[in-house]
Amino acid sequence: MSKTLATIGLNGARFNAAVGWHPEERLLKNNFLVDISVSFEVETAFTDESLTDSVDYMQLHEICLQVFSEEAKLLESVAQQIIDKIIEQFAGLQEVSVTIKKLNPPIKAQIESSFVKLVFKK
Repeated sequence: MSKTLATIGLNGARFNAAVGWHPEERLLKNNFLVDISVSFEVETAFTDESLTDSVDYMQLHEICLQVFSEEAKLLESVAQQIIDKIIEQFAGLQEVSVTIKKLNPPIKAQIESSFVKLVFKK
């Protein structure tokens, strides 16, 4: 029996949150863009138009909202929390990738964004 590897995700989800190493960053908040992809094997085709055998990307967004509602110092810890919550909510994932871009990081240079990317692989 053949299997299909499905990938579902979000690109460019925007959040304004109290995340940053410096206290001023947490006080003033920063803007972030988040890309998430999750991959899983599917044994049957998506012919029944049901989310039962899939991942609801709205739930991925809800997980991000929960994590970004809490103050944090490191993007790495935010990305890890997102991965942990996704793995907890959705069984059988083969891979979870989370990239968080901090727009206009507080560096004295012209930089569009800094980023962290974490990838969980089963």
